[in-house]
Amino acid sequence: MIKIVSKTDLVTCINKVRNAGDKGRSNDKYKQASVLVLFINDEIKKNSSILMIKRRDNLRKHAGQIAFPGGRKEKEDLNLEETAKRETEEEINVSSEEYNIVGSFPKFFTGTGYVVTPFLGIIKSNSNWKKVLKPNQSEVEQIFFPPINYLLSPKYHLREKPPINSSMSMTWTINYNNKNIWGLTARVLVTISAGLGLREFPPCDDI
Repeated sequence: MIKIVSKTDLVTCINKVRNAGDKGRSNDKYKQASVLVLFINDEIKKNSSILMIKRRDNLRKHAGQIAFPGGRKEKEDLNLEETAKRETEEEINVSSEEYNIVGSFPKFFTGTGYVVTPFLGIIKSNSNWKKVLKPNQSEVEQIFFPPINYLLSPKYHLREKPPINSSMSMTWTINYNNKNIWGLTARVLVTISAGLGLREFPPCDDI
């Protein structure tokens, strides 16, 4: 199990994942969105973590769920990368000056009517992100940083019934410190794990 990832690792992962997304479906009936999977490398401890958020319980959509920073594409966004950057700054106050985008995965379709493009990034080694990091109190209840040697380990990747009413009969789940990561967020993590050669790829339509 790897403990730290480099830009080269993520480029390799992205290239392997190019054929793992839901390319066969049409975007026409889905709302476009993107998320940012942000890796944080600790060169002293030689480990990597991923920045994740817990959404507030009173939100109209995806209330209380564990997620990556991100959201729906707005008219003013030039592209989906700009959407991911804007949403990340809005939700956790970290601007794109603090990290480098390495690339993106193919699109993933959700059971809630969204087609989501995940972008992968790494916090810059000279970044002051810790000084500016702050949750948007209207949207984000908590920011936390699970280590990749847990999140990407296949032994923690489970197939279970969704924890709430859903059109899905089964979903990927990862339980971390009593936080249930499931649905698209878990599927992206499972896909990263596969792209890094830690497990097999999930089926393309397998949320």
